[in-house]
Amino acid sequence: MSEAAGRLLLLTHQYPYDAGDAAFVRNEIEALASAFDKVLVVSLTAPAVARLALPRNVRYLGAVGTITPARAARGLRHPRRAARALRVFLGEGARSLTQMRSDVIASLCGAWFASHPAINQALASAQPLTVYSFWGVDIAYVLPWLRPRARRIAVRVHRYDLDERTAGYRPLRRAVLGAADVVLTIAESGRDYLRDRAPYIAPGRIVIRRLGIPSQPEVEPRTQPADAIQLVSCSSVIALKRVDRILDTAAELARAGERVSWTHFGDGPLFEALRAKAVALTSEIPSLSVELRGRVPAAQVLEHHRVNHPAVFINLSTIEGIPVSAMEAACFGIPIVATDVGSTYELVGEALGSGILVNPDDDIETVVSAVRTILAEPTRFDSKRVWAERFDAAINSTAAATSVKG
Repeated sequence: MSEAAGRLLLLTHQYPYDAGDAAFVRNEIEALASAFDKVLVVSLTAPAVARLALPRNVRYLGAVGTITPARAARGLRHPRRAARALRVFLGEGARSLTQMRSDVIASLCGAWFASHPAINQALASAQPLTVYSFWGVDIAYVLPWLRPRARRIAVRVHRYDLDERTAGYRPLRRAVLGAADVVLTIAESGRDYLRDRAPYIAPGRIVIRRLGIPSQPEVEPRTQPADAIQLVSCSSVIALKRVDRILDTAAELARAGERVSWTHFGDGPLFEALRAKAVALTSEIPSLSVELRGRVPAAQVLEHHRVNHPAVFINLSTIEGIPVSAMEAACFGIPIVATDVGSTYELVGEALGSGILVNPDDDIETVVSAVRTILAEPTRFDSKRVWAERFDAAINSTAAATSVKG
């Protein structure tokens, strides 16, 4: 990368707190720190968890707070910012009344964010400032107020903050994405979505910059054959993730006479129901064992993959962008069975040699069959090669930082 240039204001939702988007930003921050003389970080929230160590030239300025009607009302306290909020609102075009209300709240919250001491501190210097919002919503609503002071604005979009077919209306699309100098999508599907639905963004300003996982220590060699088929998964335990179907898959394999061990990382509102179901099934099926690890640091998930040699990673979610948990599995060469949703096909598939895609409405027998195919022919699948070609954080973060810098 060429020499560092000026300052970067990095807008996140949780980073540098070790929650939420820290799983992504931590893999880009070194490249961003190398591209700029100084990186200033402002987050939306400040979760009650540990903060991550930052590179030498990266400084955290604080959190502006979540989007609320009360904060929107505070945006009216500053007449000039309120006037800009009105211009931003009017620039969004025809909408329903519900969408207009969302735009009003978003634009006024942006005005409030612009008055926050953390933002003002970032704007205090006359040195050139580049702004990079890691999301296209929430914290990004401050961007119209930063545009006059920024030499360049970059916005990254995922699925949650982009695809209105699954995520619902997303406020201030023109003000946030239309005014950006570059929009970084995490997948081909995101680029195609913007080309089809956002004519106010010049195609040349949309680039694919995938997320990635850093290279990991080599897998420890197995000293003896596994005494059970080891399955692994990692996600929140919520309805959309359908973790209970992964348990059903493990149970069906075990009912057929296999010894099966399933480990799941992650928690959520359905965790206790999952635990109760696991207790019932392991009591019924002696050859089935289940370990529900709950929420643990990402390093523990990676260490589990390295040491335990899982046979198959499974993700049966109904909605995804590209699952980072599956990228983590791929960087250890673990074959993957996943639902064909979002942009998962860019990571998983028989043609890629990384695993097998199943349809979201396929029955458990079809998922079991996919797992059996991998178990029967493990040498057909090399997910680490796909990781190296598409999802290596060292390569992808440098490309992203170069696009942000311009």
